[in-house]
Amino acid sequence: SGFMISAFMAIQILTGIVLSFLYVADPIVSFSLVMGLSNDSFYTWCLRYWHIWGVNVLFFLFFIHMARSLYYSSYSKKGVWNVGFILYLLLMGEAFTGYILPWHQMSYWAATVLTSVVDSLPVIGSTLYKYVVGGFGIT
Repeated sequence: SGFMISAFMAIQILTGIVLSFLYVADPIVSFSLVMGLSNDSFYTWCLRYWHIWGVNVLFFLFFIHMARSLYYSSYSKKGVWNVGFILYLLLMGEAFTGYILPWHQMSYWAATVLTSVVDSLPVIGSTLYKYVVGGFGIT
């Protein structure tokens, strides 16, 4: 399963690089641009949906890999387990940033909910919130 995870990660990186050349990071234009990518050309539609479904398959394979690691007691090897957990956190962060890029309603509310969790942390929450959001609120 590790090879398949690596293969799908390579697909994600390649399609993500190509899609990044077509993306404009402007909150006003980004939603219509993403819809244009889906509707204007069959090839960009295929590329976008390979990217979307590729991440779903990647997470599915990753969770199967984690379940297999738990079943075979791989957590007894602390170094391997720590690296796997760090990779899991990085994958979740990457998925979140990819999820909010189109900036539609679900993206907005996902960003609002996650940053409010950061804001609710004791002591450092408000400072960390301002750093993560880049100001006093999501606009």
